[in-house]
Amino acid sequence: MNQNDPALYNDEELTELLFVEEDRLERRMADEIVSRADSTAPILSEIVMDKHNWLQELPEWWAPVHATYLLGALGDARGVAPLMAALRWADAFDNDWVTDFLPAIFGAVGPPSLAALEAVVRDPAAGWSARDTALKAMASVSINHPEYARAIFRRVGQVFMDESEDRTVRQFAGQVLLDFRRTEYRMALLKFAREEVAIKQNDAWYPLGFDAEDVEIAFHQSEPELWYYTEDWMRFYEPPEIQRRQKRWARDRLGRVKLNDRPPGGRGEGRVLNFDPDPGRLRPNDPCPCGSGKKYKNCCLPVDRSNPPEPPEGLD
Repeated sequence: MNQNDPALYNDEELTELLFVEEDRLERRMADEIVSRADSTAPILSEIVMDKHNWLQELPEWWAPVHATYLLGALGDARGVAPLMAALRWADAFDNDWVTDFLPAIFGAVGPPSLAALEAVVRDPAAGWSARDTALKAMASVSINHPEYARAIFRRVGQVFMDESEDRTVRQFAGQVLLDFRRTEYRMALLKFAREEVAIKQNDAWYPLGFDAEDVEIAFHQSEPELWYYTEDWMRFYEPPEIQRRQKRWARDRLGRVKLNDRPPGGRGEGRVLNFDPDPGRLRPNDPCPCGSGKKYKNCCLPVDRSNPPEPPEGLD
């Protein structure tokens, strides 16, 4: 077999690469899998929907991450059911390699995903982080399908305005309204922000969602802040990204964090994995290290995403 020609691989050989290539799968192989969607989509769906795959050690750990990305690249209704399974398992096992990109992925799938996402938003048992992802995913759909924007943001607004809702979920819904500059909620957002500050003053450990200054700054900007909702998850397979990750792993092996120090994340229960594919990585809902008291995703994460850390000299 010509190892340089992905067209010469059969479907089983191609999808087997998802289990053995870790985070070094080449873009040409990923694109070949997507180009054969009629035959590979069922295989990708099976990988994502099997809970066992999300709990594997390396190198198999990466398989559901790849399968999620490639199903998202299909951009149609075939991905809805497995992507909803990805939302469930990635949230349960704190796999931010998946949850960080699901809003953009569902945005690419579009309206066929809305009913399933709405079911997660309605379900308190889904947990606040899964509901946050679902709210952002619904909002992402509105970017390419503005005809759905009114209904989508009415639903997001209902969650935000519901005082019986979990306050953390209201924070996330409010952040979506801020990101999309939904002016009809401006006064309600200001009121909520002042309440947030009051709570923070009485509880230093309270994770502040946003304050009044954040609201004023947002509505004085002419353009929505949509980077989180439109990220290109397929850049994962570009050579510069692969190289950057390998340098990161090498740096962490040599430096301050050992790869087997802790499992990924800290929310999930019953986790058996003892490897963190990105050790020391700040999660979006962690307190921001700058000391603002806000969540990382609502403070310095956008800046950090656009300015990734440089590897130390000697690892080039």
